[in-house]
Amino acid sequence: MMGRHVLGVMPVERGSLLFTTVDVAGHPELERRSVHEAFRKNEWRVLAVGAAGAPTEPSPKDTLTGLRLDRPGFDWRPPQGRVLRAGDRVVLATTRRGLDILTTGVQPHPAGRGG
Repeated sequence: MMGRHVLGVMPVERGSLLFTTVDVAGHPELERRSVHEAFRKNEWRVLAVGAAGAPTEPSPKDTLTGLRLDRPGFDWRPPQGRVLRAGDRVVLATTRRGLDILTTGVQPHPAGRGG
């Protein structure tokens, strides 16, 4: 779980949406994909792109969710064609399932199916 930092959690319907920073390196679902290609419906969406060394620690100016649009080092409107590289860090809106997929690389079985 190195290179990951949860900024905040927001309840949504019967689940929750996590806002997190993730280093792109080593994530085949992100690395060498465009922002558009990295989108995974109902799992995660890239919100911002910055350098892997960009600061992610909370500051007194952070909102309840931890997301500040003036957070230094991040492009909050990355072009959809921008290709993500190993030296990038992204801010993602993810489901818990989506974050599990990114951190383990394993796709869990859909709910209601036997294993």
